[in-house]
Parts: sequence; C-alpha cells; structure tokens
Amino acid sequence: MTTGAASSPSQHTVWAMVFLSAESESRIRDVLIGECGLPKRLVRKDLHASIYHARRPILGLRDAVEPIHIPVSGAELRMMSMAPGGENRRPDVDPAQFPIGVRIRRAEGAAQPLEQLRDRFLRYETPKVLGSREPSTRRASAFGARHFQPHITLLRAGAWKDPDLAPLGKRLREHVQSLTFDRLVVRCRSH
Repeated sequence: MTTGAASSPSQHTVWAMVFLSAESESRIRDVLIGECGLPKRLVRKDLHASIYHARRPILGLRDAVEPIHIPVSGAELRMMSMAPGGENRRPDVDPAQFPIGVRIRRAEGAAQPLEQLRDRFLRYETPKVLGSREPSTRRASAFGARHFQPHITLLRAGAWKDPDLAPLGKRLREHVQSLTFDRLVVRCRSH
C-alpha cells in the first residue's frame, strides 16, 4: 500500500482459537466471582486458547468457525501469570501486575488434542511465509511466543494480589471438574 511518497507494508495476523463452551465459561466465572469474590469487571469473557498465530498472510486460510468437542480435565489446569516465563513462580513476576490464566498441562496427554488441532495449521507455513524462520511444530512457534503452551487468560491485571497462585488454582480445580472447548475460530486480518 502506498501513501504519498512513502510506502508502508501491510501487517497481517492469523489467529486460530478454541473457545470454551458457554457452560464451561459460566462455571469458571461462577468460581472466580462467587467462590473467590473477584469483581466481575476483572474476570475475562469469551474465554479461549490460541492454538496458532502467524504475522504473515497465509494462503489457503480464511475466517472460519467450526464446531469441535475437546474436553480437558480440571485436574490438568495450572495457574500462571500471563508474562514470559509466567508458568512458574518467579520473584521478578508479580501476578498483581499481569493478567492471570490457566495453562493446560502437557503431562498425561491433556494438551494433545489441542496440539493435534494445531497441526492442521502448520502445513500452511510455506518457505515464502516463513522467510528465514524455522517452521512451527506442535510445541514451537515460528511467530509470536517461541514455545507453544495452551493457556486461557481468565483475569485482568490487578485481579489477584497474592504472589502465590496455587491457592487460586486449587480452588478452581476443586470446583471445575472439566472444561469443554466447543468451537474453533480462525481470524485472518490485514491492518
């Protein structure tokens, strides 16, 4: 695209996201608001996990919504700060300063159905799309965060003041036996 004498390349993003069912999202919100006493305004809506992201136009992908059914045991959810390295408690990451979410553990195969769904998008990464980047794999990403870890952002920054997220995770697992992802949404955008 050209404007006057200067030119600016278009920016593209492709997102593939799996959204929680209304019932699963409602259950999580009930625990966070009702059981934990968090203000509604700090609890996120439209809960989803991003399974693929690219910052390039991807030939063959277009906006789409597809029904899916992927259950995840509540026992496989672990709280995290939504910051680089936030999967583990660190003195330099204050959970009060970052959004809070849950990651889906890879152990016991809990993340495997999401990784398999992610595989569908990897075949679109042609050498032209990748340039000098290494292609994505089930656990590594060519674009965005280097390592793929399925996660869902639940709380806005400032919602949880305690640096220890374990009590929140324990309470969530006690009340949420399982979650179900019920739709895949693909969004392709040019900016």
